[in-house]
Order: sequence, then C-alpha cells, then structure tokens
Amino acid sequence: MAQSQEKGSTILLGLKGYVVERVVEGERGIIAEVRSVEAVELKCPRCGSSRLYRHGSGKRRRTLHSWTYGRKVYLEFNHQRWRCRGCGRSFNDGIKLLRPYARITKQAEAEALWQLRDRSFSQVRRELGVGYGTLRRLLEKEIDEEIFGSLLQEEELFLGIDEHSFRHQELVHMITEVKKRKVIAILRDDRITTLKECLGQVPRDKVKEVCLDMKESIRKLIEALFPEAKSVLDPFHLIADSNKRMDEARRIEQDVHQMRKVRIPKKIFLIGQEKLSEAGRMKVDGLLEKYHSLKGFYWAKEKIRELYRQANRQEATKLLNNLVFNLRSAEDGELIRWGNTLKHWREPILNYFDNRTTNGFTEGCNTKIKMLKRISYGLRNAEVYWRKMLLGFVPSRACFHTV
Repeated sequence: MAQSQEKGSTILLGLKGYVVERVVEGERGIIAEVRSVEAVELKCPRCGSSRLYRHGSGKRRRTLHSWTYGRKVYLEFNHQRWRCRGCGRSFNDGIKLLRPYARITKQAEAEALWQLRDRSFSQVRRELGVGYGTLRRLLEKEIDEEIFGSLLQEEELFLGIDEHSFRHQELVHMITEVKKRKVIAILRDDRITTLKECLGQVPRDKVKEVCLDMKESIRKLIEALFPEAKSVLDPFHLIADSNKRMDEARRIEQDVHQMRKVRIPKKIFLIGQEKLSEAGRMKVDGLLEKYHSLKGFYWAKEKIRELYRQANRQEATKLLNNLVFNLRSAEDGELIRWGNTLKHWREPILNYFDNRTTNGFTEGCNTKIKMLKRISYGLRNAEVYWRKMLLGFVPSRACFHTV
C-alpha cells in the first residue's frame, strides 16, 4: 500500500500508533491488517515503567473496529507480548486499542454506546450486530453518575428536583442543574432516603437555590441538607395546582349541586383570562353568574397567574398577601384551605422573583425520557433503565471511558 494511502487509512480508522498494511474485502466485511509502531513508547500498565523486554507474540486476532455503509470493519493483527522488568507483569501492545479478552475495540464500544443513546437495544443489535449482553455490559461499565460529577466542581449550583414514571406507578427522582442545563442524576426510586443519600454528596455551601414541586417531604429535606439555600416553588406546579382546584370545584358544582343535570364546560375555565377572546370572557362571566360557588376559585386561579407577571418581588409580595387574606376570609372551607396552603408556601413562591429560577429544563428532560422509553419499548430492569436514560444526556463520546 502506498504511504499516502496507508496514512489516510490510519486516520480514517482512528488508529493512532498503528500502520495499516493492507485492506481486503471479505465475506463478513472489510478487513484491515495493521501493526503497531509505538513499541518504544509502551509503558507497563501496572507500574508505569518503560523497562520492558519482548516476551513472545500472541496469536493473530481479528476484532470488530467500526462500521461503514452498513458493513463491519475488522482489524487483524499480531500482538507483540511484553514483560516489565520492574514488576514482572506481562501485557501486549494492543492494550490501548482493546480491552483484555474483548472481541471489539474501544472505538467500536464507544460507537455502539453512541448509537444506543437514541435507539433501542434490539435496533442497535440488528444494525451493528452487537449482542444485548455486550451492550448491557458496556452500559453498566461506562454509564454512572460520575460522568456528570464535574458539575459538582462548579462554584454555584442551582438544583432542580422532579419525579417521573419509570413503569406504571413506579416513580423515580431526577436531579438537574437548571442554570447550566445539565442532568446530575436519575435515581432508582422516589424514596426520600434515596434522594437524601444522593444529595448528601453535594457540597452544602455551593447550592444557592433548589427548585421543587409542592411536596412537603422534599422541602423539609432541602431545608435540612442545605440550610443556606433558597427553596423555590416551580411556577408550573403552582399554576397546575390552581387549575386542579378550579376543576374540582367545577365537578362538585356539576355532579353534586346540579345532580349532573347540566354539563359545565371544563376547558374554558382553565384557559388564562388574558388568552380568551371577548366572546370567551363573556361566556365565562355568564357561567360565573349562574354558578356562584365557582367565582372564588376562578378569581384565585387568575390572581396566581397574575402573580407571575409581576415585575419584582415587592409587587408580587403585595399581590400574594392580598390573595392569601381574601382566601382565608372566605366562607368556603376549600378556599380557606387553599389560602393556608399558599401561606405555608409563601417564601418558596416569592423566592422565584430573585433569579426567576424554574424547573423548565427538568420538565423538558422528563419529556425526552418519555420519548426514550417509547423508543426502547419500555424497560423492566431499574438498573438498566437509569443508565439508559443517563446515556441519552451524555454530551459527547469523550465522556466514555472507552475513548
């Protein structure tokens, strides 16, 4: 092979430190015969010594290295065995190219994992010809929370905590860095003890804010672990809670008070008043005049939406205090409970106006996870699940230990 062709093949195959002697086309794929040229630079993998001597040669091996146009590319070479004069360990010169006893190179491992990011196990198995067992071993070896451990070296952390469904009613927690827009961890379950164990590894002084939903247990945990951090109630969850209360009041009016003799529309009450047309506003006003028990709930729902349109914390504080006072002064017991809930979450609600921190990125990650679950046709094993989902957020191949 000409020297320029030889160098070009080496670059294309990513074989730094090797020379491609010949490329042939076989029945199973393309075979590249290579040899090592870095014997003088080898060091013992155990002690790092360069005092080596030749210790025989290994059998000629053929290993899967890459894929091109749907065909497999194999490397074929003889390993030169070496022994260290310092510690007496024997090894071969292919240690940088593939793992001991491996049938595919490190580059092929990284490519297979990269293909698995947004594909199912079965699809990768069909396209690349790598078995499920190999893919799962690579996943367990390469993917763990340490991949995102560099985030913990940041000077400031703005955490987001949310949960999503792993399988049916089985939920798992996810922790993100909402300002850097990075996933930190996907836990195995939604238990508070598991969340506490994970968050206990985060330096206390670095966490400035934690964005969460309306779960009292998580709030107490955050206040205990990060006493100097601010708890921020995600606006999405507060507005969703107000919509839920509005709809419950509508159903009670329809099913209990009106004995299901009329049907009160649902959607028009959940749309923000600022988004309604003139005809829609007139319709809402007519319904509220007809069903007086819904007035307080609709007013409170709209005030909560208005709250997040305030320019600063001072204006938001005035509006929230007025809302809480009116709700706690109402005659309806459910409105009083709603007012007590808002009073209890007053500080986390107002902390939003300091940095406008939301869990939007975390909710987006949940949407991506739903897509990955559908592509994978569901995952039954929790260990495989959280690793497969974390794989979907790996930014580059450089995160894999195989590279």
